[in-house]
Amino acid sequence: MNLTLIVKGLIVKSLGDLDFPEVPIVIEVPPDPNMGDRSCTVALSLAKQLKQPPRQIAEQIKNVLPIDSDPITKVEIAGPGYLNFFFSENALIHLLQAILRLNSDFGNSDRGAGQRRLFEYVSANPTGPMNVVSARAAALGDSMVKLQRKIGFSVDSEFYINDAGKQIMLLGASVKARAGEVKGNSREIPEGGYHGSYVKQIAAEAIDEFGDALFTLPDEDLGCWSADRIVENQRSTLEDYGIQFDNWFKESELRRNNEHQTALKLLEEREHTYSKDGALFFRSTSFGDNEDRVLITSDERPTYFLPDIAYHVNKSKRGYDKVIDLLGPDHHGHGLRMQAAMKAVGLPDDFLEVVIVQQVNLMRSGKPVKMSKRTGEIITLKELIEEVGPDAAKQIFLSRRWSSHLDFDIETAKDRSEKSPVYYLQYAHARICSIFRKAGDVQEADSECLLKLTAPEEQKLLRNLSVFPDTVESAALQLAPNRINSYLNDLATSFTRFYHECRVLSDDDDLTRARLAICHAVKIVLGEGLRLLGMSAPEAM
Repeated sequence: MNLTLIVKGLIVKSLGDLDFPEVPIVIEVPPDPNMGDRSCTVALSLAKQLKQPPRQIAEQIKNVLPIDSDPITKVEIAGPGYLNFFFSENALIHLLQAILRLNSDFGNSDRGAGQRRLFEYVSANPTGPMNVVSARAAALGDSMVKLQRKIGFSVDSEFYINDAGKQIMLLGASVKARAGEVKGNSREIPEGGYHGSYVKQIAAEAIDEFGDALFTLPDEDLGCWSADRIVENQRSTLEDYGIQFDNWFKESELRRNNEHQTALKLLEEREHTYSKDGALFFRSTSFGDNEDRVLITSDERPTYFLPDIAYHVNKSKRGYDKVIDLLGPDHHGHGLRMQAAMKAVGLPDDFLEVVIVQQVNLMRSGKPVKMSKRTGEIITLKELIEEVGPDAAKQIFLSRRWSSHLDFDIETAKDRSEKSPVYYLQYAHARICSIFRKAGDVQEADSECLLKLTAPEEQKLLRNLSVFPDTVESAALQLAPNRINSYLNDLATSFTRFYHECRVLSDDDDLTRARLAICHAVKIVLGEGLRLLGMSAPEAM
């Protein structure tokens, strides 16, 4: 049950009855409950076309709206022409009953039915452990996938493994250098190589696997062997973080099938390439990029851009209508050129959406944590979740929109008091579970019992619950899990106020049953909201 959709349907019917033109209808929740339960600006949107004052248009719409019947009891016109809708008592009771009936399906919709989407995120290089930007991308991508599935999209998640190219050779050479240290055969780590302690661990494993023969292996072969072990560690760490992917896609498979050559041929056939100074360029400026991009260097090596084009063409061949890439803060230009390439090969302009996940600044007690990528001194995702826990990490990563820089204070994340946002949300859920354990077996509340929910705190809770489907849809479509985070915080605050002001278990059996019903509904929505954020909903704390 979505009360907003019901209001929208009534407005659409009224516009049809008045023979008014179609315009986008935006329904909002007023900031003050005295202004109604929902508000609409459609009269202001129609003013220019109808050449009438918005309030006059609003009056006409109001006159044909069904009033004094469920779910609307009153419509008021406010300000320049806002239509404010007030829900009936029965509407909120029916909403409560719908939540109890639908359980975790409350908030589901078919908005995305028939559309296939692919989210690619994390895709950390297989040359080392994942960092905190990967941690943020993992939390965001996982939540976005869950949200879009909830509103009906068919969604897959994918991790792209860049297991080819120069970085793999550098990894192999770095492992050889570390193995040489163990064997007394000192070698320098190559320029641009990898220095982290994890390389020493891989070198030890390589010695066990190959013995002295590893020094005769080509750097690329040893690099591929090493990358496979790193990817397995990445997969294990992500599982500990509560993140799983539907697909793990290897660049090496793409190259083995010559898909980069197929993509190049496609661009050449469409005359979107040209040669200059011995290199082959893509005319990306013809499709909105700020400069043309090299596909094949003058020494006949493909740049990393070409297999990336092939990878995205592969996504389209797998039947996805839209793909969403979550990239790190150093990939601004890459997104623009990739979108240009998708247009060039004939895919729709909106086939590829690029989300740039901004930087995470790690702090400890308010002071920056010093790290060095060059020397391998970093705090890894594995270390972070071991210290603060997966739920606390995700709550912080999902507290702000992905386009905002984020300060992550490790000591704050470790806090387990009510000052901790994640503790606050989970404790509200656990508190409700405790109430039901104390209540024991209680008869289910009927409609007559539920009409006793008249206290301001109860009405506030019901109105909070009514907004959940709208919040889910907007968070899903706008790729904004932070909206669910904010909503749950508001809901937990309303529940806490209700808990302190309204005694749930009392001598009034009917009121007890009614208040247990509203507690159950809050528990359902809190639990589902936490699931959408990839967080647990404990029954005891």
